[in-house]
Amino acid sequence: MKLKWIVLAFLSVLYLINFTDKAIIGYAAIPIMEDLDLNYSQWGIVGSSFFWFFSIMSIIGAALSDRIGTGKMLAFMAIGLTIVQFGALTIYGLPMLILSRVLLGAIEGPFHATAISHISKHFVPEQRGLAISIMNTGSMIAKFMVPLLIYMIGIYGWRMVLVSLGVLSMVWAVLWLFTLKGENGRNIVKSESTLVSEKVKWSEIYPLFLSSTFIFTCLALFMAYWILTWSFIWMPTYLVKIVHLTQTQMGYAVMFIGLGSALGGMLISFISDLLLKKTKNLRQSRVLVAGPSLILASVCFYSTTFVQSTIGAIIALFLGMAFVNGMFPLAPQIVNHLLPERRGLMSGVLLGIANLSGIIGPAVIGFVVQSAGDNIRIGFNYSVLLTATLLLIASLIFCIFTKPDSHTKKSPLSTDVVNL
Repeated sequence: MKLKWIVLAFLSVLYLINFTDKAIIGYAAIPIMEDLDLNYSQWGIVGSSFFWFFSIMSIIGAALSDRIGTGKMLAFMAIGLTIVQFGALTIYGLPMLILSRVLLGAIEGPFHATAISHISKHFVPEQRGLAISIMNTGSMIAKFMVPLLIYMIGIYGWRMVLVSLGVLSMVWAVLWLFTLKGENGRNIVKSESTLVSEKVKWSEIYPLFLSSTFIFTCLALFMAYWILTWSFIWMPTYLVKIVHLTQTQMGYAVMFIGLGSALGGMLISFISDLLLKKTKNLRQSRVLVAGPSLILASVCFYSTTFVQSTIGAIIALFLGMAFVNGMFPLAPQIVNHLLPERRGLMSGVLLGIANLSGIIGPAVIGFVVQSAGDNIRIGFNYSVLLTATLLLIASLIFCIFTKPDSHTKKSPLSTDVVNL
């Protein structure tokens, strides 16, 4: 088995752990709120607290990974996750819960950009979209675990489930360190980063951050992450309180919707990679695939506010998350093209800015739901309408103004030798 597939499998597992760390707070929302006596506004703050330092650490950590190595950075993150999750045993009030979420977000911040950069060292450009979407299937596997997690929360309590995730992170870190030994000193793929060792002046970098391509890719990804954050902070409560599912039914519904997310991301990435191979044009293959997918997602989310049946609401969420998920592997490929010799920095800044939605989104939704008083159905519907409208606007602007091929510095399809 080729090393690149082993590495991709490891990254998929770490993504599973990362996603579960973020999402389990939503699955355990009702037990935690009852245990710690929290209202919807306070829960919105808990949801956003994960992202308070997530964005800045995404930028700092990803840029640092360009210097110390992406493999080492991933190992440091897994060890940090272990320590923080073991601390769940000390959470008996809102302040400690928020502190735990803040630390967890700070540690996980650099993961996606670092993992994408690491994948780029093993896969050629025409394979990267699909490779990243395969890594993202870690989230699908995590959602298949939702019924089990809900069962464990009911039997052992949410604190012990968090501790079990810490144990999983520790095992991953130990095995990953052995895998790194197999990578050391090997030049795996030739792509655009022959220039990694060259110094890049800030005067060459900052104009790229001000380009329409970077700005509007950030905007579209910002809204995609707003939806993703909603899905693991608020969707479980929405399914129980509005769709009227039991906790167990909610677990299976989340699993089904997660399947849609993963399959949608893989299909959209596969189509994008085929178009890139055929056209060698990033706008046609990346922008005009991801953008229309986001527009379709906004239509699906709009429909949840008037669909009357339980099955209809779940299918709308299934399709909406499937269309949104295509943006996550494609957006970094668009901005990395602008400065391929600093992929970690470009992805880190992109994801850092986009994940600011994690601070804003949960708090805004919590305020909207709480402001509806006892009629939380209206509160949730208003929050979904707001979200879908913002997503639609961002998607249209992204489709119109994002033109990565006009910023070509060096061919994105050239080959390189990279240092792992």
